[in-house]
Amino acid sequence: MSDLSPGAPSMKGWSRRARTPIYDAMKLLKYLSPLRAVRDLRTFLRLRHRYELGFMFAAFFVTLMIVAALFKDSYFEKEYKREIIYVQNWRADRTIEEIIAQQKIDEAKRLKIEAERKKKADARQREWKKIDDRLNALGI
Repeated sequence: MSDLSPGAPSMKGWSRRARTPIYDAMKLLKYLSPLRAVRDLRTFLRLRHRYELGFMFAAFFVTLMIVAALFKDSYFEKEYKREIIYVQNWRADRTIEEIIAQQKIDEAKRLKIEAERKKKADARQREWKKIDDRLNALGI
């Protein structure tokens, strides 16, 4: 068997690859053990006073409650909005004049709906502008 240490010469016809960083990181795993972690935790807890343990568990509990509240608060259901799309079935033998006439009717409906939507958006923007002006007056 040949020696594969870093200073060893390469084998016949085979080039020696350099060590990659992952091998160095893998060495760390041999020091991680659940049994060692439990033993270390028991030693740490044994050396503490009773009031220190009480405050430690209280701090863990408060932290856990804050994280749980943040998770619960971050979830909300989307409002169900019923959206129905109607499809019209057209005759295959329509004339160009009929198509243009229908497009004009549809365009008028679309413009009306768009005007209503813009009116609502402008009203909402005016409300937010009032709030912004009040906050600016307070210096916020």
